Amino acid sequence: MDQGVQLYAGTQEGLFVFRSDGAHWQEASVAFRDGIIDSIAGALTHPERVFVGLTHEGLYRTQDGGVHWDKVLEGDIRSVAIDPTDENVVYTGTEPVHLYRSEDRGTTWGELSSLQEMPEDVRKHWWFPRPPHQGHVRNIFIHPDDPNVIYLCLEHGGIVRSYDRGTTWEDVTEGIEYRDIHVISSLPHHFDRYYVATARGFFATDEPASGWTRAENGFTRDYFHDFLFLPPKRQGENPTMLIATADQSPGYWDRPGLAQSAVFRSHDCAQSWHRVGEGIPDCLEPMVWALAHHPHDEDAVFAGLGNVSRGHAAGGGGQGVIMVTRDRGDSWQPLDVELPADRVLLATAE
Repeated sequence: MDQGVQLYAGTQEGLFVFRSDGAHWQEASVAFRDGIIDSIAGALTHPERVFVGLTHEGLYRTQDGGVHWDKVLEGDIRSVAIDPTDENVVYTGTEPVHLYRSEDRGTTWGELSSLQEMPEDVRKHWWFPRPPHQGHVRNIFIHPDDPNVIYLCLEHGGIVRSYDRGTTWEDVTEGIEYRDIHVISSLPHHFDRYYVATARGFFATDEPASGWTRAENGFTRDYFHDFLFLPPKRQGENPTMLIATADQSPGYWDRPGLAQSAVFRSHDCAQSWHRVGEGIPDCLEPMVWALAHHPHDEDAVFAGLGNVSRGHAAGGGGQGVIMVTRDRGDSWQPLDVELPADRVLLATAE
């Protein structure tokens, strides 16, 4: 079922690449043994091309499925995204908050310096609780139907938006008091419905500039990270939403039960949520940090887990786990792989 799938697991101790022959998973390679991998992106039509960002170190690219890696940009890389309308175009965000774009698949880069020209009353929120207290670009969303529309999630700092491919920016954080922003996305093929996962809430809006409201009906957790959409099972139905959550933020996870993570699902565009996960313990200690689409199966999703809390910026975190669901979240099974605590995850066609 997983034949022709390659997994890139970005961990606290390097990048682990696994390959499936349909029956078993094998470790194909390990790179950046001493590196903390905090971002990853792959080209959909050229799955052999993948970018990974190492905190404090730089952005790397492979063009042969992980056999060789080349550094393409220096910096403390915290996010990377490929334009879904043009895979030659790549964006990457750093700590402190800066945004760069490449028009040639990562070979050369230019900074979108207009981000630094935002008003001081916006930029004063770009901070982080731990030293050196600088915020970073956590997530980059390029609208799949209009690449001029770009949203950045700043951790901490809020949400900023561009309608002109990064020439100008506006802050669209109204309604979110605690500006620790993780992931943003639109309802697929919509410009009038957006969702954002934060450290202290999950929010939705028809127009981000008009403010955000909570969309948490049914949740029993209050920390939100990766979420994704699965295509409707039948024409005219809503997409399925899956989201990874925890009980309170990482500063509270040095406790029995640690993250107390859980996966929730919505069939009605986030109007209501229900916990799912047969095969997941009621008190799940590691955090589900990453959710990744299966490249061949619309009902399948991979999840990357790891015991990562206060120490995640400095390495460590114990054992990692990769799980898979093949029924849109109803049940989950661990893969027979060994890796350190996972942070980011990408599944590509081999």
